[in-house]
Amino acid sequence: MARHLFRGTLIRQSELFSALSPAQWEAVRRESTILSLKRDETLFAEREQADRFFMVARGMIRLFLLSEEGQEKVLRIITPGQTFGEALMFLEKNRYPVHAAALQDSDVYAFKNAVFLRVLRESPETAFRMLGLLSCRLQNQLQQIDGISLQKAPCRFVRYLLERVPAGVEGETEIILSIPKQVLAAHISVQPASLSRLLRKLSETGLIQVHGHAIHIPSVAKLRDQFASCQN
Repeated sequence: MARHLFRGTLIRQSELFSALSPAQWEAVRRESTILSLKRDETLFAEREQADRFFMVARGMIRLFLLSEEGQEKVLRIITPGQTFGEALMFLEKNRYPVHAAALQDSDVYAFKNAVFLRVLRESPETAFRMLGLLSCRLQNQLQQIDGISLQKAPCRFVRYLLERVPAGVEGETEIILSIPKQVLAAHISVQPASLSRLLRKLSETGLIQVHGHAIHIPSVAKLRDQFASCQN
């Protein structure tokens, strides 16, 4: 379901939009909508015409591919404040390369590529910010691909946990798994049963304690040591 977008505080705070002048922002806002999606509802399908890019306002969106057997390979989880799909506006044949669906009930801002391209031509500062944003995202995705292709499953899972530890924390902390465990399993390229075994094994070694969706880490430093050893 779509409705007109009237409030944009979250958008204006983002790196991509913060350089826009009031007139440029009004041009973008006027042509934008917000889409409300139910859990598992499709936002777009692979190969659909990519005439818009998006930002999550509430909830979470998963980007994924489907195998020939219909199994999902989750590539990225998009959380509030994050944009996705913007790089496609620069392609001659701009079609979505993945599927996108709501991981939970979600609201998503939708921006027209044609409108934003006009703004980029008027604002070199915004154009350079977009280049920087896309460059950082490409680097992160290459690191993820490297991790999935070269690291063993336990190492991939420990890396996933460490990426969610607050900066500077080396002692005790707790992480809340905000996505279903079957989605997490697909995200790190393991079967749900394998993820359960990983959780059990790490619990038995004392590196983590699992309480439902909460994962307590007694020592982040020891978990980092485990990550270092599993890469060797």
